[in-house]
Amino acid sequence: MFRPYRLFLLLGLFVAAGLMAGDSVRPGLEGLDWAGPDSLTPEEAALVKALGDPLIEGKDCAAALQKWFDGRLAASKDDMATAAKDWQEGVALVKELKPLPEEKWAPVPDGTFEMLGRIRVPDAEAAEIWIVRWLVDDLKQYGVLVVPANRQPDQKFPLLLYTHGAAYGVPVYALPWLAGMAAEGYVIVGPAFRGEDLFASQYVPKSLAFKCEGEIENLDGEVDDALSAVSAARKLPYVQGGKFGVIGHSFGAGIGLLAAARHPDACCMVSYDAWLVNPFRYYWDRMRRGANNWLSWADFCNQPVDQQLAGLMQRSIVHHADTIHCPLLLFIGGAYEGSVFHQSHEDLIAQLKKYDKTYTYDVVPGGGHNFVLYYDEKPAQYAYAKHMEFLKKYLPPVKPAGKPAAPAMPVPPPPAPPQE
Repeated sequence: MFRPYRLFLLLGLFVAAGLMAGDSVRPGLEGLDWAGPDSLTPEEAALVKALGDPLIEGKDCAAALQKWFDGRLAASKDDMATAAKDWQEGVALVKELKPLPEEKWAPVPDGTFEMLGRIRVPDAEAAEIWIVRWLVDDLKQYGVLVVPANRQPDQKFPLLLYTHGAAYGVPVYALPWLAGMAAEGYVIVGPAFRGEDLFASQYVPKSLAFKCEGEIENLDGEVDDALSAVSAARKLPYVQGGKFGVIGHSFGAGIGLLAAARHPDACCMVSYDAWLVNPFRYYWDRMRRGANNWLSWADFCNQPVDQQLAGLMQRSIVHHADTIHCPLLLFIGGAYEGSVFHQSHEDLIAQLKKYDKTYTYDVVPGGGHNFVLYYDEKPAQYAYAKHMEFLKKYLPPVKPAGKPAAPAMPVPPPPAPPQE
């Protein structure tokens, strides 16, 4: 099976940002990105600890959180007496907190594809791969459409939405993996998201160097991008209407979970190591100087505190688990247990149990965060077999029954993988 290029295997979480309008650091948070827990004074540690459960549970702790920021600002000016006072006052405000309101989903956005042409990718001959363009929120977006190569003209196939990891664009090395799935009898739409290049590769020729308009948000903008791509794909003559499935990794799996919750026709979701499943937990983990799994956190914190809390709630699938209406297959690599990824998935499992949702949670032996990208290794193969079984149960494929398509036009040959 096709082997991915290790060059591109950066954690999806590292670029998947919060609000990335300015990439600036809120005063008082300078240097915290790589600081450890030993940088906390006793007073700050007490407030951070007190805020832990309320934040993770989605409570309105704006007043106490503001005191933490006030203390951080004073500490950055070496006024430790004022900082300690602010933090002590903050602890007193962590009481009788009410839950934040849940987000009300916006209507599913529309979309219509403009077909820009076919490309040929090595090891992906089982499918036709098309470049598509469409509009959402008046922003021009790009993606790929993967269609069985040997289909009859009148055949219609069920649709899969593929939401990629990281925030670089659709990984070129994932196209053969998607082509293999398409050959089983699916059409797959893989959007790049606002602010991203179409393809996550520095080797893409200029003729394919498209870039999506807008800025990376990691809020509901990317979910709109995904859902509008679904709307556009379902207008194509070889795509079945009705139900569709979702497959996502890391940054994209977080988007995919929200997309599946928002769209009434989503019938199943396969999630690989979803990022920001409970953004409140990631946020608090940065406050307590945990592992740096949200690089743009300090920029996100530039907003007023109430807007930060509203944004975290908007992005949280944990706090909207009651809206999930389709079966979930949740994979996570077993090689980094104890991380905020695992803790957030445990938050989600607790909510899925509470609302009696249908799910399977599989901790993949030996898998790291990006195990799905190493397609020919045991963790990915273990998961892929279960992933296909799950899809065929909830979204049965239609076997292609025609002749192979004619060769495509542009040929962007990928580079050889670097030496290990």
